Amino acid sequence: MLNLALSLLSSLQMGARLKETVDRSLRQAAIVGIAAAVLIAAVVFGLVAAYHALISVYGFSEAGAAGLLAFILALLGVLILLVLRLSARQIKTQPSLLTSPAEGMAMIDQGLGKALQQVSPLTLVAIAFAAGLLASRRR
Repeated sequence: MLNLALSLLSSLQMGARLKETVDRSLRQAAIVGIAAAVLIAAVVFGLVAAYHALISVYGFSEAGAAGLLAFILALLGVLILLVLRLSARQIKTQPSLLTSPAEGMAMIDQGLGKALQQVSPLTLVAIAFAAGLLASRRR
């Protein structure tokens, strides 16, 4: 009965995690869509206005003005995508609750049993002692 309840809880948590993943992906797609619309609007309006201003006010050649505007717009697009990537990294994932503590203990017991079969108990104690010594020195 407990196993059935744990499996039901596990499937509910998987469904919730799947929903979170879909929601996060939709949010990122919306942000990318908004960034693309902003970039297209910037290209249309900015190129026309700035191109004429650079040529008439600052005396740039046609090619120089177009190159400068293209560089600025490309830089703006890269900055928007970097903000998107940084916002995606800040989302913290929750630890997996799919395995119950009893399953974790069973896995540890199986692993310890296999280790004892392959290596003698005295060697295993020596390895554990050395690992504990090294771990305590790092802190």
